[in-house]
Amino acid sequence: MADCSATRIQNPIRVRMLECGMPLLVEEMAGVRTAAVSWLVPAGNATDPEGEAGDGWSSLLAELSQRGAGGRDSRQFSDALDRVGVQRSVSPASIHIVLGATLIGDRMMEALPLFADLIVRPHLPAEALDAVRSLAIQSLESLQDDPQHRVTLRLRERHLPPPFNRSGYGNLAAYERADIHSLRADWMRRVRPIGSILSVAGAVDADELAAKLDELLSGWHGGLAESIPLGESIGGIAHEEDESNQTHIAMGLSAPSEREPESLLCRLATNILGGETSSRLFTEVRERRSLCYSVNAGYSGGRDRGMVAVYAGSTPERAQETLDTIRAELEKFEHGVSEGEFRRAKIGMKSRLVMQGESTAARAAALGSDWYRLGRCRSLGELSAEVDAVTLDGLNDWIGHSMSSPWRDSRTLCTVGKSALDVPVMA
Repeated sequence: MADCSATRIQNPIRVRMLECGMPLLVEEMAGVRTAAVSWLVPAGNATDPEGEAGDGWSSLLAELSQRGAGGRDSRQFSDALDRVGVQRSVSPASIHIVLGATLIGDRMMEALPLFADLIVRPHLPAEALDAVRSLAIQSLESLQDDPQHRVTLRLRERHLPPPFNRSGYGNLAAYERADIHSLRADWMRRVRPIGSILSVAGAVDADELAAKLDELLSGWHGGLAESIPLGESIGGIAHEEDESNQTHIAMGLSAPSEREPESLLCRLATNILGGETSSRLFTEVRERRSLCYSVNAGYSGGRDRGMVAVYAGSTPERAQETLDTIRAELEKFEHGVSEGEFRRAKIGMKSRLVMQGESTAARAAALGSDWYRLGRCRSLGELSAEVDAVTLDGLNDWIGHSMSSPWRDSRTLCTVGKSALDVPVMA
């Protein structure tokens, strides 16, 4: 096993509940000079108004929020962040809009008022709406030229229940009807401290951060009801015709949620199945048979649901054999993995933990994700111990029980290409 002793370093993780009701999560990291911020606000695309009423407005809001805040217009606000040395992004995800930022830790107290202005006091200027709307529409229309991305979005749309199946690219009619007054009201409705999570990692002091934030966020209050499933997932099989010289295949299979202990077993198993160049799918479908130019499998775990997604890109002539071979490999996988495969997967996971431990941005993001999904924060040492505790027999027992015929039969399958593929009943 690789020496991953760095994961045993226990940086203190402090949790402070701010006066506004938002949790502040801080990992004080020794030996680093940088700091990173991950601020989650409950305004992701799953909380957008449905369909033409506002699907995609989270994308508009994420972009507009950066166009001036507090006492500064768009240019002044951008210049102020640059003077402090902040590298930043504001992006919509399924549940949250995420403000991510990295900077030198010594400048954090100068940057916090700017971050607070962006979240609590954004201008959302009317004069910027047309440009922001145009960017969103261009992004939506660009999907027509990207069938690989399109098939993964179709898989999400069919495999997950609404509203968690939204692509984030929005609805053309919703973009066209958006007006600045409705968008401002929508920001005020959704961006509240109850449901928001602020995590910071690096060269910072938790008590100093908490005191400053209580001052900056005075008067910010309220919360938003959590999104809940609005129905069952569609599932099944779907094909979209596309006059391309490629056929794209995406398969979705059920998986544990991140807060279930089995999620680690699923992550390890999926890495062995299709997460690395030594994986089963890559070796058999691409290297040995040369059926496709790309094939992979990945586990994505949310708080309440998870998914294993398999993707392959092939030619129309080889697409059917590609799908058949993937099907055969899934059937073989039920019988378990070898000692060598197991050892490589654990080494890879431990190595990724070490690299995460050296990145303030990765640790800030992980703290926020853990709090949302688990209600607590895990140290790198705890994560490493969880990986160490997995045994080959335990993993194979789980694979045999959870990745068997019923699991394969319940898959969702989406394809994009010249013609649909034959899909026999999976054994």
